[in-house]
Amino acid sequence: MEVSRGDIVEVVGGPFKNEKGKITRVDESREEVTIELLEAAIPIPITVGMASIRVLEKAEDEKNE
Repeated sequence: MEVSRGDIVEVVGGPFKNEKGKITRVDESREEVTIELLEAAIPIPITVGMASIRVLEKAEDEKNE
């Protein structure tokens, strides 16, 4: 799966299932991403496996390419 910083994703597994977030860091070697939950009162960074997310919206800069 190809993901990048700024993408909006939905968590599809684990304790944060159905939560939406914005990718802040991608670790391709460990196949993990760090996201900040969008619906939290304060930004909460969580790290989840790439297999546990689904991309909802690509980052703006990639749309223009």
